[in-house]
This record gives sequence, C-alpha cells and structure tokens, in this order.
Amino acid sequence: MVPSKRFQPVKRVAESRENDAARELGHSQKRMRDQEAKLDDLRRYHQEYLERFEATARQGMSANQMQEYRVFLEKLDVAIREQEKVVLASKSECVSRKEQWKEKRVRTQALGKVMDRFKSAELKVEEKREQDETDDRSQRGRRE
Repeated sequence: MVPSKRFQPVKRVAESRENDAARELGHSQKRMRDQEAKLDDLRRYHQEYLERFEATARQGMSANQMQEYRVFLEKLDVAIREQEKVVLASKSECVSRKEQWKEKRVRTQALGKVMDRFKSAELKVEEKREQDETDDRSQRGRRE
C-alpha cells in the first residue's frame, strides 16, 4: 500500500479531533458570552435599583426601608463579584480551548503536507514508470 493511503486514516482521525476541538471552542465561547450577558444584567439591575433607592430616599424613607435597600444592594454587589469570577473563568476556559484547537489544527495541517509530499512522490514514480514503458515500447518498435 502506498504511503499516502496508509496516512489517510491518521489524517481523518486528526481532522475529527480538530473538528471536535473547534466545536468545544464554540461551546466555550457561547458559555462565555452567556456569562458576560448575566454579568451585564446584574450590573444593569444594580444600577436601576440604586437609582430607585436614590429616588425613594429623596422623597423620604424610613430607616428600615433604607436598611433593606442597602442590604439588597450589598447582596447584588456580592452577586456581581461572583459573576465576575465566573466570567474570568469562562474567558480562561476559552483561551485554553482555543490553544487546544490550534494544536489540533497544526497537526492536521502537518499531516496534510506530509500526505501531499507522499502523493507528489508517488505521482513522480508513476510518471517515471509510464515514461519508461513508453520508452521501452518505442525501443521495441524500432527494433522490429
């Protein structure tokens, strides 16, 4: 069996792994965007709640109401900090997944180049064989 044919299954496996890595990268990027959207929502809700608190405070509020607003705003602050950590982790995962995909891509490309060289060498051998056969027929034709 010629080398290019022997490498076809290896290249198919490498392509499959690259595709899997690309798919995982895509999922990771989607998760990151989703986490960033949640963080944006929390920040927006925090800002709206703060504005509501300030508007209510200008109209006058009891100490109990003020305490409830502050406690809730503190809880939102904690939720925002936690979500920021989740976003950072998802960004880190994206970077890792991208590196994994790049490694798989480089391997697939390298195998493709090796197969191209094998095919080129095989083609040259085939062309030489055909030329030799043509030359042999030509030589026999002159002798007869």
